[in-house]
Amino acid sequence: MHSRAALVVEPGRVEIAEIEVGPPREREVILRMEAAGVCRTDYKVSKGMQSGRAPRYPMLLGHEGAGVVEKVGPGVSRLKEGDRVAVGCRVPCGSCPMCRRNDPRRCNNSSPRAPMVSRASDGSKVEVPMGLGMYSERIAVDEGATFTVSDGMPLTSASLLGCAVMTGTGAVFHTAKVWPGATTAVIGCGGIGLATVQGAKMANASKVIAVDISDLKLDWALSMGATHAVNSSKEDAVEAVRALTGGGGVNFSFEAVGMAATLEQALGMLSYGGVATMIGVPPVGSEADLNPSAFFRNTSTLMTTHGGEGIPAQDFPVLDSLYQLGSLDLDAMVTHTIPLADMEKGFENLESNSAIRTVVVPG
Repeated sequence: MHSRAALVVEPGRVEIAEIEVGPPREREVILRMEAAGVCRTDYKVSKGMQSGRAPRYPMLLGHEGAGVVEKVGPGVSRLKEGDRVAVGCRVPCGSCPMCRRNDPRRCNNSSPRAPMVSRASDGSKVEVPMGLGMYSERIAVDEGATFTVSDGMPLTSASLLGCAVMTGTGAVFHTAKVWPGATTAVIGCGGIGLATVQGAKMANASKVIAVDISDLKLDWALSMGATHAVNSSKEDAVEAVRALTGGGGVNFSFEAVGMAATLEQALGMLSYGGVATMIGVPPVGSEADLNPSAFFRNTSTLMTTHGGEGIPAQDFPVLDSLYQLGSLDLDAMVTHTIPLADMEKGFENLESNSAIRTVVVPG
């Protein structure tokens, strides 16, 4: 089957090309893409900046998205033609040490099985680094990564579930386990950070302090549930957060940037016994200044989260219900939509920090 796709052919350069997608294999479906979010991870992988991922070009990216099932392969039991679905970038493998100890949220081998894709022009292989390849008009998708969404949710909004929303809310609910009444701070108010803000609000945190260097992003955070905003380009973030908490600091901080400096801030603003969670992926070779004595005296905890420890099969129905209840605002997170032919514009929006989420649609 031929399909038009946005291929990354060299670091940062996108080319619209025809690809060949094989027929659905065992437990695969053919999905007609209706929406695909542009995540900073896609951007980093496209440029060879993501740790542990050696870039191989051409590559087909897009690891959060939504569409309509057009064909089901052998062994598919949950899905049928015509289903409206979202896809998730984490599928517990069931066999790694964490899965075997009944902790699938910490699965360390959770990528979906990648589709078989080649260039239509010469049959050369196309890499699909994160197993989904949603920047294509049609694509084969692992059934384990594909779940129906309610008719009341636009597919542009549903496309954010599989990474940004599952990661941000999961960091709150599954990793840090924020309790009602806790004080929280979120450093970095991009798509994932704003999902974290919404998660903290839904967890009934008493304070949700948004920290960023952009007034625009802070305005977005306040509109989505933040109780306070701190522009760290104008004032010391740690001092400001401590002032907002009566000097005590926050019970939970979330670092959603991926920089050593912001990790140091996340640790510095913790209360006694506080928990800092790293969501952003730091560059290889990053070094942060950690004062072991102060860390010990404060009985702090530093955690990391991979995709919010998400399991789409369990989390998508909950997130869908929260959307239907009006507790989770997905629609406002879609600030830009672009046709597939203009895919490079999505990366440009990330570079300029002008979007919460740019969503690619057919065209």
